[in-house]
Order: sequence, then structure tokens, then C-alpha cells
Amino acid sequence: MEQGRTLRFVYAAFATGAIAMVLMSALACSSNPSSKLSAKKTADGEPAANAPNGSAAAQSKPDPGINLNCVYDRLQNPPEPFHYVYKKTASEGPKVDQEADVTPQTIDGFRGQPDGSQQLIHAMRSDSQGWQSALAGLTGISGISGTVSTFNHSSAMQRESDGGQVNGYQTIHYSIDTARWDTTTRQMLGGFTLGPGGFDKGDAWVMADGCPVKLVLDDEMHNKDGSLLETVHYEESIAKK
Repeated sequence: MEQGRTLRFVYAAFATGAIAMVLMSALACSSNPSSKLSAKKTADGEPAANAPNGSAAAQSKPDPGINLNCVYDRLQNPPEPFHYVYKKTASEGPKVDQEADVTPQTIDGFRGQPDGSQQLIHAMRSDSQGWQSALAGLTGISGISGTVSTFNHSSAMQRESDGGQVNGYQTIHYSIDTARWDTTTRQMLGGFTLGPGGFDKGDAWVMADGCPVKLVLDDEMHNKDGSLLETVHYEESIAKK
């Protein structure tokens, strides 16, 4: 297996382990919604915002980048009703399709199965075990953590001037294009994970704490000889209800 894909799998393994730790910690102390996604923190070199969603400290960060931690926080401790979607379509491997209406009291949605059917998801906050089980069916976003960590807080991300209201939230708009990397950055950040000619390109609309309310991303990985290894298309959204 090529080194680029191996590194992405390592990132995903870290993220999956971090998700489990987040969920167990939240079950033990549900009053603390903050969590850390250790893989992202290590790869980015920056910790996620410690302040809860919507706090003055989180809102004061001028360039938050993409903070995937808050997605798990919002699913675990929903501050308000919202509609959540995560999709992943890859040239290699199964499709991921997860969608739910989430409120502080309930989760109702589905998780796509390999045969194209839908596994229904339902949980009440009063049933902590059922809530955790429902969350386990909505954490496919861990599969994008390694990809995001490749370009997050780098020159590939450019803050645009047209953020505004998206999905009911005030947002910061980032365009994403690893073609902006200079040669040194390309070698340091993308040489192993993307391969020669590989790229990440898309757009992210995030809240002031970096929480992505809309993310559309295309990821292409190449072998060492420049031939195509894999293409992946990601979509994620959080829409206020």
C-alpha cells in the first residue's frame, strides 16, 4: 500500500480513537462539551479552541481555520436544533452517507449501508446509552480529519470576503486549493499524503470558532510515479432549523 494512503489511514485511526475518547468522556461528564481531536491537534500543530461554542473567546479568534472538534461537540451536546449531513464518495472503498435532525432532546436520521439501504437512527437524550449509540452512527466525519489536517492553517486556505449567512449562521468563507503551496510547503505537507500531482480543492464556510457549517472538498491522491491512486469527494453541513 502506497505511503500516502497509509498516512491518511494513520490520521483516520487517530481520529477514530479520539472520537471514542470524546464520547466516553462526554458520557461521564456531559456538562463539559469541549473535546480534543488528538490527530488534528498533532498534525496542525495548534490545539482546537478551548472555549465552548459561541463563547466570546471562540468568537474572538480572527482566523480559526477548520475545527472538526466542534462537530462532535454539537452532536454530543446540541446547543439548538439543526440538520446534519456528512457524505463521502470515493473511487476506492464504500460510500458514506449520514444525515440527521438533531435537537437538545432527540436525534432522528439514518446511516447509509454498503448495499444502499438506510439504517435508521433514533435516540432520546434521556437514554444516555441510546444517545451514544446514535452518535456512533454519525461519526463518519472522522474520515476527513487526515485530509483536513494536510492543508488546515496553511497557504492552501484563503479567507474570502463573501462569508455572510450560510445555513442560518454567520460564517467565514475559506477557499481551499493546495496549488497555492510553494515548493517547500508542497514537499513538507503534501509530498507523502497527496503524491506528485495530487491535490485538495474546495470551499469551507465556518463559524467564528471554525465549526464548518458547509464544507465541499475534492481530494485526489497520486502514486509516487504520478499515476492516479484515489479520488474522494466530501460534503458536510450543519443547518440551523
